[in-house]
Amino acid sequence: MRYIRVFFKTFIICLVSLFSCCQLYAQDQLQELQKSYYNLPLGSKERFLLTGKYAQALYFNNEKALASQLLNDNIQLAKNYPDKQYYAYLNCIAAMNSYNDRLFEKSRFYLEHAKSVLPIINDNGIKGYIHYCEGWIMTRQNKEDQAVSQFHKAISFLEKAPQTDANIARKLAVYKELTAIYANQRNYEFQEKYTNLLLETAKAGQNTSSLFDAYMQAGYLFEEEYRSNRTDQQLLKKAEEHYLEAYRIAKTNQKNLINPTDMAYVSVNLANLYHEFYPENGAKKAISFAQQALEIAQETGQYAISVPAYGVLADEAFKSGHREQGKKYLQQALYNLQREPHYDYQMGLSLFSRLAEVSVEEGKYEEAFQYQKSYINVFEEAFNSDKLDKTKQLEIKYERELQNQKLMRLRLEGEKKEQQIKLMKALNDRQNQLVENLKLNELNRTQQLKVLQLERDKKEQDLQLSRLENEQRLQELDVSKQEIAFKSRMNSIYIWLFISCLIAVMLLFYAYWQRSKTLKQKEHLHGLEIEKNNQQHAIKNLTAMLAGEEKERTRLARDLHDGLGGLLSSTKLGLSSINDSGAEQPAVKHGITRSIELLDDAVDELRRLAHNLMPDLIIKYGLEEALKDYAARMSQPNCQVECEFIQFESKLSVEHQISLYRIIQELVNNALKHAAASTIFIQLSVYNERLHITIEDDGKGFDTEKIDLQHSAGMHNIQSRLSFLHGDMKVISAIGEGTTIEIEMPVV
Repeated sequence: MRYIRVFFKTFIICLVSLFSCCQLYAQDQLQELQKSYYNLPLGSKERFLLTGKYAQALYFNNEKALASQLLNDNIQLAKNYPDKQYYAYLNCIAAMNSYNDRLFEKSRFYLEHAKSVLPIINDNGIKGYIHYCEGWIMTRQNKEDQAVSQFHKAISFLEKAPQTDANIARKLAVYKELTAIYANQRNYEFQEKYTNLLLETAKAGQNTSSLFDAYMQAGYLFEEEYRSNRTDQQLLKKAEEHYLEAYRIAKTNQKNLINPTDMAYVSVNLANLYHEFYPENGAKKAISFAQQALEIAQETGQYAISVPAYGVLADEAFKSGHREQGKKYLQQALYNLQREPHYDYQMGLSLFSRLAEVSVEEGKYEEAFQYQKSYINVFEEAFNSDKLDKTKQLEIKYERELQNQKLMRLRLEGEKKEQQIKLMKALNDRQNQLVENLKLNELNRTQQLKVLQLERDKKEQDLQLSRLENEQRLQELDVSKQEIAFKSRMNSIYIWLFISCLIAVMLLFYAYWQRSKTLKQKEHLHGLEIEKNNQQHAIKNLTAMLAGEEKERTRLARDLHDGLGGLLSSTKLGLSSINDSGAEQPAVKHGITRSIELLDDAVDELRRLAHNLMPDLIIKYGLEEALKDYAARMSQPNCQVECEFIQFESKLSVEHQISLYRIIQELVNNALKHAAASTIFIQLSVYNERLHITIEDDGKGFDTEKIDLQHSAGMHNIQSRLSFLHGDMKVISAIGEGTTIEIEMPVV
């Protein structure tokens, strides 16, 4: 348990932050990058930017030599490019790759070249990336205080830069590094701050890899806080939720975006969580997740990931009593740890100590002594390392003294155990003598057994007789079993017959139900057909009625115009001739003049009525000209009637145009009679094959709730015509605010 926790504090965070600086690609994505790279012109800025991604993909797919060659070639080209940001960008990537390969001098060389062009770069994103690169290297040199300063500078530049995908990814990388540093320092306040920033930025940017890392960091944060405060179960629940969300992201995007090792990391974390904090009901989950991590580690060759997974499996094996299997897991973990280039001393100490304990429990003292010696050697090597942080030198010196004392005690204990092993060997010799004595005793016992064997032979003969009797009884039992089997078969036949009959009845019922359902549907369709015929009949009646009404209007208009109009004109001519003949009396002359004026008014009114009854302009020139003429005729000194057309192209039949004319005529007449308006506005527009008509006045208006428009003869006539045209009408009015009537119908 202890060595797994140590591993997660030192190894998992460092590895996750190590890989977080780059976007990992699968093999198919690597091929896509290669194709895109060679399609771009040599020495172009697009190719320089793609070089970084392509080189990182090559590096993390174990093609390090090709990645290095690619970077060096493009660095030389970028050196002569006017904008030095690409030169700095490629040098930063080369510096981090070289540091990962433990080529420290080469890494410093690339970093210095990147920093040399920093003053002449205008791009804030690249400036931030250079500071990030320097902080990244300082972190791995155990210069955490200086690294934090560089990371803060990087954030200040990245905040000023445009929030592109590349700059967001760089900002996420800075947050990850800061989170890892504060996690190592157990500064939970700042760790939580940068973990939340990491999670928020990753969610906003929709970067799957960064979102996975953010949930991993958040889960680790809550796990460490729970270790320091075991009473708060909510922290443990949050750790589990964040790890499971990271697992879901990795599982969903495993083939496309997430490197297989990410799946192994989250599996190991979940295995350790269930193993350590859910000892009673988390064993199955811990084993399942640990085995998943092992499978991925074997496929990718990442042996370090397998070490904690084997540790969890070993502890679960010991817990369930499988000691041999648990020991094999520990030995395999030790073997994989020793294959890693970055040896984890704390993990090695834990594994050697545990194996020594297991060997002592098994009584294999020589093996235990060898593990103890290996433990001491690793202990000495770990504390002779020069990788300690300079800021903690005084404290480490004090700890080194304590550890030296501990080392001396361990050596004394080792010598004592060696003496114990010698004593154990002496005891083993004595036990061997006792074994020889026991062998002599066994010889005596074998002779006694021979005598007993003879007695057993006699008993066997008796048993044979009893066996014959038993066989006879068994035959009788077989006969009875056959009878029972026959009865059971008959019962099965009866049951199947019953089931068959039941199925037949159900099928008949289903057929009857389907037939009744079909009959109902036919009845429903017949009713719909009748209703459709009734509607068509009603439409025909309405059409015939409107046509008859128009014919009657036309006949009446012609009668008025030809009959009464001619009569009035003749009367006017007669009166005019009397007036012209020289009527001398003023009163008579005034009366004749007044009569002529009244006749003129009557003729004008007659013409207006004739035009209203028979709009010939519609037939000759269409609805637009007829409405313009109508608006001009209906305009009065105290009330102007205006007409406007917007994108209006008449596609309506003559009958439909006449019906529209009658509707507008009725609505305008209502406004002139009742609204007391100064302006009446008529607008026709066509949009999306729909005709929109608006009739608006600025009159006194009315309360639509108090006035029942449905019982008005004029409105009923309008509604009849609208139903013929398949149109809808909406009346909007309020007292003192005028009236607006909106009509909408399809352009037939």
